[in-house]
Amino acid sequence: MISRIANFHHYNSVSNDMNRQQIKVQENQQQLASGKRLLTAGDDPVASIYIQNFDQQSTQIDQSVKSITMARNRLNNEEAAIAEVENLLDDAKRKSMMMVNGSLSSDDRMAHKQDMQGVFDSFINLANSRDESGNYVFAGTQYSQQPFFRDNNGDVAYVGDSYQRMAKIAPSVDVPVNDAGDKLFLEVANPFGDYQPDYALESGSLLLLSQAKNGNDADQSEYRVDFSTSSGDTSYELYQDGALVSTAPFDPHKGIQWNTLQVDLKGEIKDGDSIALNRQENVSVFDAFKRGIELSDSDVSDASATAELHQVAEELAQGFKHINRARSEVGTRLQTLDRQEDMHQDFKIVMNEARGTLEDLDYATAVIELNQNMMALQASQQAFAKTKDLNLFNYI
Repeated sequence: MISRIANFHHYNSVSNDMNRQQIKVQENQQQLASGKRLLTAGDDPVASIYIQNFDQQSTQIDQSVKSITMARNRLNNEEAAIAEVENLLDDAKRKSMMMVNGSLSSDDRMAHKQDMQGVFDSFINLANSRDESGNYVFAGTQYSQQPFFRDNNGDVAYVGDSYQRMAKIAPSVDVPVNDAGDKLFLEVANPFGDYQPDYALESGSLLLLSQAKNGNDADQSEYRVDFSTSSGDTSYELYQDGALVSTAPFDPHKGIQWNTLQVDLKGEIKDGDSIALNRQENVSVFDAFKRGIELSDSDVSDASATAELHQVAEELAQGFKHINRARSEVGTRLQTLDRQEDMHQDFKIVMNEARGTLEDLDYATAVIELNQNMMALQASQQAFAKTKDLNLFNYI
């Protein structure tokens, strides 16, 4: 009985050993076929954890690269639109300056008016540009609705918001992919400082405002400067909200100074010239277009209209500078996308190399191990055959 049990256990031992060798040979063959050293997590649990982390990071990188591609497309669309806006603003500025020319006839001004109207129409269309997905570029985060509307009077209303859409191009890096239309077109820094001039000039006057600033931000008063040359010297009277607050000879080198107010002027002054100053830190390029078109109907001898055309040209020039800075910011964002994409690609290469050291198969070692395991399998098979053939009748 004891002999029978011993023979049975010996038979099972040899059989199990052969099965183990067969499994090893199969694993070696699978490794050689796949080129991978790790086929299951059990082959190397620690390395498997690192490989899973590499897979997660690789997925995050792929998602970030897709975000970069989408962000680049949107920024390229915005840059193209802004470039066209720059061209239109420059064209409108030059047309405004040409209308300042006193030698123009009424027909010439009418032709310039028609040109200005066409430029304004194109400008509105660009302000309502869409990207490749049909989203409005300059609507802020309200990209599904048209941002700018112009009424019959030529006034433009903005219905978007002041926010930017953001693209996450890395775990801790977000890049704006658009600019809100009110920031671009409605909030241009006033080229005259803190005030907008309203001219009431005598015929032949060449008076223009250079700059008006007030160091007191709380002062929202309306000022008016009246000039007189009746005594042979130029003097002025300064009014604050309709009340006379100062009167003095006018020195063009010093300008007009009163409390925190500083007003600088240029050009030839005529007796009776007057300038009203209304507090306004930002101007709208749409309003500049509208006023330029309206002023084109004025008489060429109207000094106030000519001064206001100078003002329109200055505002359009300031709008050009404002848009140009925005275009530079878009270029900076595109450079950020390029740098971040390069960083992602470089990191992915390093990560794949690190993963390869853990996962890739050393073919020379694998072939040697396969041969060893096959020899062991053959030995096990021979031993199993001997065990199976053992029979008491062989000795009778």
